Amino acid sequence: MITEKELNPYDKILNNMREYPNDIPLVDGEISEAFREFIKLLFTPNEAEVAQYLTNKPQSLNRIARKIGKTKEETKRILEDMTENGIIQDIGGFSYFLAMAHLLNMGFKNSQTFKRLGKKGAELYQQFFIKEKFYKRYESSDEGTPLTRIVPINTAIDHKSAISNAEEIHGIIDTCIGPIVITDCPCRNRTETLGIRECKDKFPISESCFQVGLFGQYFLRRGEGRELSRGEAHELINKLAKKGLVFTVANSKSPVHQVICSCCACCCAMLRGLTRFEDKNENCVAKSNYVSKVNFDLCEGCALCAERCPFKAIKITDEKAIVDPKKCYGCGICAVTCPVEAIKLNRIEQSYIYSDTAKLFEKIYQENRRKE
Repeated sequence: MITEKELNPYDKILNNMREYPNDIPLVDGEISEAFREFIKLLFTPNEAEVAQYLTNKPQSLNRIARKIGKTKEETKRILEDMTENGIIQDIGGFSYFLAMAHLLNMGFKNSQTFKRLGKKGAELYQQFFIKEKFYKRYESSDEGTPLTRIVPINTAIDHKSAISNAEEIHGIIDTCIGPIVITDCPCRNRTETLGIRECKDKFPISESCFQVGLFGQYFLRRGEGRELSRGEAHELINKLAKKGLVFTVANSKSPVHQVICSCCACCCAMLRGLTRFEDKNENCVAKSNYVSKVNFDLCEGCALCAERCPFKAIKITDEKAIVDPKKCYGCGICAVTCPVEAIKLNRIEQSYIYSDTAKLFEKIYQENRRKE
């Protein structure tokens, strides 16, 4: 049996990453070879010598310096260089950590990381994420707890329905911890790199992924993305909603978010689990606590809502829009552009939202390891 001391730096990095709630890509219980290659694209051998001492939890500069046997100044230079290249995360330059799940996306919205991954990284991602079906554990736990949830836009919600800031995208923009930084969408960038993007003439890649709080600070310090005022963020939200993009956030009520995604059904790492893959994951994202309802007196049967629905929950029968509530995920994209406002979201409790991400991640961690 190989001991911890005998493991090479890359193996130690992979072992440390396994402590993430959704684990890392595995094939028959063994680490995916495609994912091993992906990590080797990200970390040079010299960087791996340092990264092997990082964990999924932030550690102080002093502690890391002691582990690698270098001075605090030398250690800071090394870690800052790795952070600049988007292969590790920091919190204000005081602590550093491995961000396994975020690394899958960082390489396609951070210009420095993309230089390392490029098309080869996108091809490896296709192998471990889609063909080897890591998307299931990335999206939800083995027992079906979704990592993210859909958040509708307030103009899609019926005026009689209760609306909380935590459950509506403009409310989240108002209450999230800043800064708000807009970057490229990593999912659409990946499919574009591979030449397989379905929404090429429909949805943008640039300026469609919101980094907030600590992640927003991270991108600003690296000169990546563009900081938005809250007013600018609201305007962009309205623009993206009219285009037909679906908003998702971590499945918690806390204002401490990291990323606010603008998702399409063809490229999104979350939604595709339901909308594109044959082996579907209906728990790829939690439904919002709203369902679309049609006012038949107003509906003119134009079919715009059915065309826009990413979940194919609407059909036209006898010149009226009919919603299948079991298929509706409550995103509100159908209602945003209805010319006669015949379709609106009505509140219905159908999903549990966790109070904070720590409780959500702990539940997913435990559910993913019960069989082990």
